[in-house]
Amino acid sequence: MDIEKKASRDNAAQAFDGQPEVWTALLDTGTEHPKTNIPFAAIIDGRHFSGLSLSLVSAVVSGLSGPDLQGKQRIAVLRFDFDGYTISLQVNVGISRTDAETGQLVLDFIEPTGEHLPTLRYLLNAYIAGDITSLDGIISLRDKAGVANARKQSGEKTLGSYFANAVRLTATAILSIGLAALALDLVYERIFSKEVQQLAVLSAGGQPLRAIANGQISYLNTKAAKGDVVYTIQAVSGDTLSINMPCDCKILLGAITEGATVLAGDTVAEAVALNATPVVLAAVSAEQSKLLVGGDVAELRFQDGSLAYANLATGSQSLVPSGNGEVQTVLAPTSPVNQEAIGTPVSVRIINARIFALRQKLGQMFSEVTNS
Repeated sequence: MDIEKKASRDNAAQAFDGQPEVWTALLDTGTEHPKTNIPFAAIIDGRHFSGLSLSLVSAVVSGLSGPDLQGKQRIAVLRFDFDGYTISLQVNVGISRTDAETGQLVLDFIEPTGEHLPTLRYLLNAYIAGDITSLDGIISLRDKAGVANARKQSGEKTLGSYFANAVRLTATAILSIGLAALALDLVYERIFSKEVQQLAVLSAGGQPLRAIANGQISYLNTKAAKGDVVYTIQAVSGDTLSINMPCDCKILLGAITEGATVLAGDTVAEAVALNATPVVLAAVSAEQSKLLVGGDVAELRFQDGSLAYANLATGSQSLVPSGNGEVQTVLAPTSPVNQEAIGTPVSVRIINARIFALRQKLGQMFSEVTNS
């Protein structure tokens, strides 16, 4: 209830002005309920008084009081300040002025069993039982059961509790490590590496023999020696075009066989030298080609899940711009790859050179620690 609205209380207080000037205190027999020092304040006729003691039937307060209150009946507002809220009770009291110097008053409740009784009894009982405490005049609740249980639990640690704590700490550590690894992986993929959108192809590293006109393959010789005819194209113009073997190499066929239809520029076969090493043919963006020229490393992931690394190949044909804004790139693996994977697709990711070196160094250190 709002204690600032005092119009009705003042009227109620004035209604008692007709009572006799000398008023006999009620229940002043020494057998009243025990008084407590619960923090409270009393408001009488708009004046504030500090609470000294309180029971179910009376209260003792002090403050600026005049002799005009002696023996009068008033509506007193008993206010209890909690942390964040206030409880106010209106009580009809008889006033006795016991000390003129300190302004001490004894407030005897005219109706001890009035509407205020349940709330007042609860507050006093809780204060006596220790369920509520006070600090600097502010009342606060205390969970005695929670405190007792916490003390009991802390004093009764068993082997099971130690094991549960160990499992909990281990799970927390594993989860934290997993989250950290996930975050590092996201940073690695988004900032320090770039995925090539198109799939690359593992090539034998030979010289491609391409169709020079639109037509049909009418002859194909996989055992041709240097200078011999490798394949013949029956062009749509009616001409017969023959391609000679440029070297003493091994012929590696792709998907085109004798009788197949080709377009100008299609790769019919590949002439592979005996000392040739496989390379990866990839179509990268202009930005990614700059990264490769700058020394970044290409990570190669094959169909069987194996990994390899490659650098930009040397030679004038290692970077050839195409008409669609992409750059045809030749990547040379830094370690031998499976010859059986030639012709299969390869996923390519370009990694920052410094991050790659750091990762390799950390992997080497980890390997040394585990092997020691």
